[in-house]
Amino acid sequence: MEYLRLFEWYHENKRDLPFRKTKNPYDIWVSEVMLQQTQVESMLPYFDKFMKKYPTIHDLANAELEEVLHTVQGIGYYKRFRMLKQGAIYVDQNFNGELPNDYKELLKIPGVGAYTAGAIASIAFDLPHAATDGNVIRVLSRVYGFEDDFRLEKNRKKLNDFNTKLIEKAPNYNDYTQSVMELGAKVCRPLNPKCEVCPLKDICVANKEDKIEKYPYLSPLKKQKETLFYAFVVKYKDKFVLRKRTEELLNGFYEFIQVEADSLNGALNQMNELGYDIEVVEELKDVKHVFTHLIWHIKPVIVIASKIPDNVEIYSDFKGLPIATVHQKILKQLWKIKDPIVT
Repeated sequence: MEYLRLFEWYHENKRDLPFRKTKNPYDIWVSEVMLQQTQVESMLPYFDKFMKKYPTIHDLANAELEEVLHTVQGIGYYKRFRMLKQGAIYVDQNFNGELPNDYKELLKIPGVGAYTAGAIASIAFDLPHAATDGNVIRVLSRVYGFEDDFRLEKNRKKLNDFNTKLIEKAPNYNDYTQSVMELGAKVCRPLNPKCEVCPLKDICVANKEDKIEKYPYLSPLKKQKETLFYAFVVKYKDKFVLRKRTEELLNGFYEFIQVEADSLNGALNQMNELGYDIEVVEELKDVKHVFTHLIWHIKPVIVIASKIPDNVEIYSDFKGLPIATVHQKILKQLWKIKDPIVT
């Protein structure tokens, strides 16, 4: 590895990011959590809002989960924030609200795996522990010509072990982690990489072979499961019915009453079985939402209820409630038609 050339490139070309201007381990922890499954440009407004609302681990540990989810509403992949909240409670109780500068202790924190622990350890504490994310996998597989299937956990672990050896030899652990990440984000991109300006082009196997597209190899993903739902906007006595999800997916978020069915009649029958007596008012435009392994097709329907189950909650407005992004798409339709229930 040509460390000095890589570091020189990094310091001349690194992006102006708030969490790269500090060695505060909490800032770095939050940023790495937010960057999971989210592009930098998309996460920056959320990061700024989050850090202003929860400037310390103690603040986050003592916040209500529902409030935390509402703060990041719209970013997606919400399980990470439930785990971040649990992790904050653990650190607040066990380390007086300060992240430990020990890799093994970092791994004990709920939600913190090898990658996040490595990022915190190397960036915040300048310790020789690797942080191997998708960008790093792409850079190292191309530079060194690794042909393994990096969809497999065993191969990702093997590359992380290799990355650990590289960082141990680096003259600066903080610079190493950030420079490889930055190289993957700005130059060694999945499509249309900028090989001509890469500081590692002279030692890059993929560049020499002119087979950049070959690396990294990722076996095809299984086809996403597609499911059809009907989402009922249930209006009852000038209020509306919302359900708080308890499933792992979108846990803690609120949604309209959603049932899986092949037809409207089938969905209405299910609603009747649940204890609703409803009349259809209007069918809205279909909504599609793509998750990592799932695709939801939702047919929203506005209904008036003369009877609802005893165990449901009704609301007069949406203020302060974390609404799942997929159901925000339905809300936007209601606002557009100026439905009196949301205006």
